[in-house]
Amino acid sequence: MPFPSFVAAGALATNVVDVTLPLVAPACWRDDILIAQVINKALTVAISPPDATWTQLYQADGDCTTAADDHRAALYWKRASVANSGATFNFTKASGTVLFAGVISAWRLCNPFSPLSRTAIASQVNAAASDNITFPAFDPAEAEVHAVFFGYYGNDLTAMAAAMSADVNPDCTTRYDLESSAGNDCTLCCTSGNNDGSNIASRTWASASTTDAGSTGIVLGLIAKPILPNNYQSVRADSGISVAERIR
Repeated sequence: MPFPSFVAAGALATNVVDVTLPLVAPACWRDDILIAQVINKALTVAISPPDATWTQLYQADGDCTTAADDHRAALYWKRASVANSGATFNFTKASGTVLFAGVISAWRLCNPFSPLSRTAIASQVNAAASDNITFPAFDPAEAEVHAVFFGYYGNDLTAMAAAMSADVNPDCTTRYDLESSAGNDCTLCCTSGNNDGSNIASRTWASASTTDAGSTGIVLGLIAKPILPNNYQSVRADSGISVAERIR
């Protein structure tokens, strides 16, 4: 069964004067999985998706030792339709005029209705300023997953390393490293790779940032689209044949 794979990411969107953040999705196909990674450089300010087609995966404060690194991290997903390719989605926050930033990535060959591993998303807030983003351990419940690591870094001027620590199973590839010097600075980054179901120990991802910062690290597993049985028969929707009769 083929693994899920990264397709593309849209441009980093930023806003420091408004509570609305328009994120543009990359070109995608129907049934691709879109994941929105959003940061607000303040605590206790809720981030909301455009509508109910987006499902929240994570939202929490990153209360850092250095106040300038404080942030709220959010992650949402939705199943793409044809109309979503290159479309704009307006995420919002409850209040404030600090840096509000985000990016949408597209992922292919995922299960379009239930794309996530049965293992819960793992997250870690790294309060102390560091050159690395540290991610928690993740033990996939499935025999095959595409492990994805999302980093929220409380400063910019980063150059995320090509490899993470202990970078095997998965051997990760950087998908994006997007930074903004607007407002109070941030970097949003993502790296991912295939895993055979083995436990993934905690690992770090070096930023080589000019200024060390606090961060949040999130890891999740994407699972593949199921393969239909060989005796599946295509029938008209109005044929009167039930779903149970279509697969024998």
